[in-house]
Amino acid sequence: MHNDKKSDNILTAGVEEMTLGGRIYASRQNAGLSLNLAARLLGVKSSTLKSWENDRSEPRVNKLVALAGLLGVSPTHFLAEEGNDGVDVSAMKGRRDKVVEMLKEEMSHAREQKKQLNQRLSKINDLIQKL
Repeated sequence: MHNDKKSDNILTAGVEEMTLGGRIYASRQNAGLSLNLAARLLGVKSSTLKSWENDRSEPRVNKLVALAGLLGVSPTHFLAEEGNDGVDVSAMKGRRDKVVEMLKEEMSHAREQKKQLNQRLSKINDLIQKL
């Protein structure tokens, strides 16, 4: 999953090393993106992204590169824990407008759901009052 594991790599001298999935998860968290939003921006299912983060499967190279761009890290950060880890960089470079538009859509959808729920609650309340 996101657990660190002991590295067998001679260069890291036994230092704890995060898995590929752990690096993807940590980078997504650093970028402040939910699993669902990140998956939508990548054009994959949430379950697919989750399986990458949990080390149950690995993304193809094109998706790994797209994910790196989305999260503001270098692809080598995912593969070898080297290069730009995205901590000091805006994760949304070039994607800001798309993210803002998707968030507005999410908000609109949530407002519509709220309206429908309020209508249902009102109807339920009316029924209770009649009893």
